[in-house]
Amino acid sequence: MLSFLRQPYPLSELTLSKSVFHSLLFGFIIAFSLIVFQPFGSYNWHHPSKNPILAGYGVVAAVSVFLNFYAFRKMLPRLFTEANWSVGKEIIWNLLHFGTGGFLCTVYGSLMGVMPFTLSQILYMSMVAFLMGLVPAVLLVMINYVYLLQKYRPLEPTEKKETPAPAALSTQEEELVLVAENGKDTLRLSAPNLLFIEASDNYCTVFHLDSGKLTKTLLRSSLSRLESQITWPGISRCHRSYLVNLERVQTVSGNAQGYKLHFDGTEQLVPVARSYSGLVRETFVAA
Repeated sequence: MLSFLRQPYPLSELTLSKSVFHSLLFGFIIAFSLIVFQPFGSYNWHHPSKNPILAGYGVVAAVSVFLNFYAFRKMLPRLFTEANWSVGKEIIWNLLHFGTGGFLCTVYGSLMGVMPFTLSQILYMSMVAFLMGLVPAVLLVMINYVYLLQKYRPLEPTEKKETPAPAALSTQEEELVLVAENGKDTLRLSAPNLLFIEASDNYCTVFHLDSGKLTKTLLRSSLSRLESQITWPGISRCHRSYLVNLERVQTVSGNAQGYKLHFDGTEQLVPVARSYSGLVRETFVAA
């Protein structure tokens, strides 16, 4: 069980629009459930503004979701890195949301005059929220994990799909000329010798072969700028921080976070962004 909780798991994309949408959707579901089904004794509670007050808990739930899945992550970015994210962390983070929700619901209930603002009430409301979300939180993570494992099964680069052979290119057409932003620092290399290019801040590291040996060359340039200088068809973007030569990929592994590209001569793995996973599946076949 512990080994399962340590398995890699994708960290959801952090965008304001997506967070707002999910928060409003979750709040609507909570408000609808409270008004229609009236669980946890609310059926026997009578108040002239009962439905509006119950709907207000949906608003509180939406605020709680937004805080946990956007605001708190913005404030604590070092805690949320996909390289270290796992199934267990995803489940724990989802469950911690109920503590925030219980506290905010108690504050709201106190302001509405329907419950006291006490520690015991906060614990009770947190328990109610926990019981409502425990099974869905764990079950959805497990189902999504199994789905992602199937989606990102290892691929075989050695069994590439048949494609028409390209016309023979001259040595000049095979040459890549990568020019840094200052217009002076230049790297010339044969396109087949390029493995991948990694971007970091305002610099790019070019991983390539020189006389058969792995060489790293640093250029001050954005990745987009270097990408615009490359016309070789086998070289493509696979991540916001990586350009890769798909012809040089040795193996393609996969887990719930997506594909990883392996290259001969270096232990560094190149991640494939989920938006580019289709490109990898089109290039290689399932193992």
